[in-house]
Amino acid sequence: MIQIRVLQVEDAQEFRSLRLESFREAPLGFSESYEDEKERPLSDFQQEVTPIGNPPEYYVLGAFNPTEELIGFVKFKRDKRSKARHKSMIHAMYTKAAERNKGIGKLLMKEVIQRAQAMEGMEQIHLWVLHTDRTAAGFYQRLGFISQGPFVKKDLKVGEVYIDAEYMVLYM
Repeated sequence: MIQIRVLQVEDAQEFRSLRLESFREAPLGFSESYEDEKERPLSDFQQEVTPIGNPPEYYVLGAFNPTEELIGFVKFKRDKRSKARHKSMIHAMYTKAAERNKGIGKLLMKEVIQRAQAMEGMEQIHLWVLHTDRTAAGFYQRLGFISQGPFVKKDLKVGEVYIDAEYMVLYM
């Protein structure tokens, strides 16, 4: 059975390993790169997985398999600005390649959505999706996200390959 929970500072090393794996395995799927991220110290990842708020308005959810191995994550952050407290953002999501098509990403996203719906005044969850040969846009659409406008053409450049991006939103 898959366990979903908020990551804590004790999970930083395992999160760092999975995050670096995500960049190696899907280099066109993230705006960050393995080359940049591998140089970050563990303390950066400890800070990254430390939840903020009570209940947390910034957190990283992790999906753990029955042997308690971290196999997926999603990062959530509520906007701090007073004029934008009704919005939040998904900053990254990843499931290990060997664990895909088992509903783990869906479990992570449904948990994020459920937590966001419980937040007073929360109305929207936003995210950027990069359009590669293996785009996640369809996955997010099936969860209720809609396009927020036209594609951002050539948003990123990896070597000589340009990647378009799309801004999506879920209105709750």
